[in-house]
Amino acid sequence: MRNIVLTLRKFKRNKSATLLGLLGLATGLVCVLYIVFWINDEISFDRFHKNTDRIFVVHAYLEGGAKKVDFAGCPPMVAPAMKAEYPEVENSCRYLQAYVKSLVVAKDKKSMIDVAYSDPSLFDIFTLPFIYGNQGNPNVASQIVFTRSAALRYFGNVDPVGKIVRYNNQMDMTVTGVIEDFPCNSTLQFDAVIPVQNIKSLWGRDDALNTWYNNAFMTFGLLKSPSSFEQVAKKITRRIQKDIPESTNYLRAYLFKNGYLYEQKHIRNVKIFGLVALLVLLAATLNFINLITARSTKQARETGLRKTIGASRANIVKLVYADVAIVCLLAYTVALVVAYWGLPFFGQTIGKQIEPSSLFSVRMGVAIVLCYAFTVLLAGSYPALFLSSFRITETLSSNFQSVKGRKLFRNSLLFTIFTVSIVLIASTFIISKQTLFMQNMDIGYNKEQLLYISLDGKLKEKAKTLKNEIGRLPGVIASTATSNLPTEVGNNGEGWDWQGKDPNFKLLVTDWGTDEDMVKTLQPKLIEGSFFSNDIHGIVINKAFADAIGWKSFVGKNLTTYGQSFPIVGVIDNIQYNSLSESCRPMAIQQVATWWMNYLVVKVDSHHMDKTIGAIRKTCEEIEPDFPFNYGFVSDSFAKMYQTETNLKKLVSLFSILSIVVLCLGLLGVVMFMAEQKTKEIGVRKCLGEKETSIAVRFIMPILVSGIAASVVAVPLTWHVMNRWLENYANRIELDIWIFLLAVIATLAIAVFTVAWQSWRVATRNPVEALRYE
Repeated sequence: MRNIVLTLRKFKRNKSATLLGLLGLATGLVCVLYIVFWINDEISFDRFHKNTDRIFVVHAYLEGGAKKVDFAGCPPMVAPAMKAEYPEVENSCRYLQAYVKSLVVAKDKKSMIDVAYSDPSLFDIFTLPFIYGNQGNPNVASQIVFTRSAALRYFGNVDPVGKIVRYNNQMDMTVTGVIEDFPCNSTLQFDAVIPVQNIKSLWGRDDALNTWYNNAFMTFGLLKSPSSFEQVAKKITRRIQKDIPESTNYLRAYLFKNGYLYEQKHIRNVKIFGLVALLVLLAATLNFINLITARSTKQARETGLRKTIGASRANIVKLVYADVAIVCLLAYTVALVVAYWGLPFFGQTIGKQIEPSSLFSVRMGVAIVLCYAFTVLLAGSYPALFLSSFRITETLSSNFQSVKGRKLFRNSLLFTIFTVSIVLIASTFIISKQTLFMQNMDIGYNKEQLLYISLDGKLKEKAKTLKNEIGRLPGVIASTATSNLPTEVGNNGEGWDWQGKDPNFKLLVTDWGTDEDMVKTLQPKLIEGSFFSNDIHGIVINKAFADAIGWKSFVGKNLTTYGQSFPIVGVIDNIQYNSLSESCRPMAIQQVATWWMNYLVVKVDSHHMDKTIGAIRKTCEEIEPDFPFNYGFVSDSFAKMYQTETNLKKLVSLFSILSIVVLCLGLLGVVMFMAEQKTKEIGVRKCLGEKETSIAVRFIMPILVSGIAASVVAVPLTWHVMNRWLENYANRIELDIWIFLLAVIATLAIAVFTVAWQSWRVATRNPVEALRYE
């Protein structure tokens, strides 16, 4: 307690330096803590299951085309085959996620929710704790398990086990259990799950679960021992070829816990921000060191007096570290309070729901303790070694000036802070530009003013009636019935053939169904021919498909698939329906049949949008009163395709702002540091007639030189990191030099603005005060 009081008194004598040091360190720590929060959330994705080390995923990939095509799932026969044929596998499960919402009705309450399909073994493989009931009888198809929030929506705070609900107005389901809600960092996400056997009746196919060619099913396996994973992964590769030797559909396995980080390549961002956290912590700590040694001459003399009364160098080092540890503890306390208070805003900004309780987890506690120990060790190293290195005769001399190592230290401080700031600002510019590029890139159709309606219930069979009724509304420009939205992959297959095709070349082509008004509604660009109509039957292909075929002209020629021949009536420019990070895939557009109609895409007038939507809602409810009106905007669906980049831009922008604050506080500390050493010199120069502007420039020039020197390292470093990041995008920007120049100029401008007023204040001091400084 005594040391704490002495430390506080010591820093009270130098309030400005102490306050700037605390603010700079606390700001840097808030930035580091938020990065740690984010990294902790990223690396904990899917790792909360008890059997996480034994769970693996099997997915399919095609190698018959020009390049490898990965799928998230694989054929439904893979799961039962694994369990039956591989002794290393304890259990397996087929899982079909909820791609569209389904209607679930419980008495007078109805809602569209996400309903997944799964084998009962899902509950044996994953940790899905039951609040009420259990998974039910594995041999019964008419049962359903809700999550807590979904059950609360329908039944309130009562046990719903045994109650009956109606699914999609097609079948009754008995509630067998309620499980806890999934955390946000989980791949599995649904409101309810029903047995996968129901797919047979819903799809109207008895062989729906007995094929080796439908890659729609996510497939999970549970190993008896984690060590047997490599054996299973090797065996599974050519399993499909045992039943279909000519298939180019191969299988690959990976550990479930590695899916988010490594398969989806989020680990690259974790590494980047881990480096950013280290650099920000280093910059904030160097800033702190500078400010606590701003009065180093007085501190050195105090050290000399301590040595005269018997204090050893070890005692001095211990005393300095005690002071640093106390101030760092205060800074960490402030940072933790601010970080905890701002955590909801931080999560909302980056699109994550980070629970405040994560701050008190063991992993987070260890991370914070390690950061604190690193900060104290680093922050105390320079002043402890620096102040304890002088001889008693040096420190007590009237001419003593503790200049040893200061220039190198000051330059190192400026260099580090400038490097971090330039890297973050340049990264923000690059990520923002890439996000803006993806947002405004030519996607082959006009996504603005497009409203889509989900054709649920009777709306599907009466889609043409609905289309005609909506077409009469004043705010409706055009509409088209489609099998999928223009932002969805939908169905695809390798069964296409054409004249001159290499028998070994198997191209994966997406099938899209639309009607004759697609061109009027989406306004794609026709490259050749025309679009089909009531009088013109055939298919329209996209440019990617045309390029793969390689003909010079296409209209009038035929393509065949699964025994059917289709004349090509037109070629359109590519519609970017798959991931924006990939090149557009081949597509064949056919006239949509009634059973295939899933959406009605409507182009509406932007004026009186609410009134138009209200009129459309009324029309839909008149045709289908049992299903809720389910609609959305294509532009919103498109925005989800680059949501990751949008969140990353927000994340880097936030860290850039915090880094700039640390930079400004650090620069103020450097000016104070320089002003202390040049107090007499400034007084003499002013007496000799040097102008205030010249003296102020003397403070600013070292800042500019350090910033320019830092840019020599920061620019290549940023270019390397961001170029590696951009390699994952087929549609990407080019790294122009002006992006880096703008980042350097912006950083230097902020630095000069920050230093200018403080240096001017020093330059305009009365020289009499400066000359009697000591």
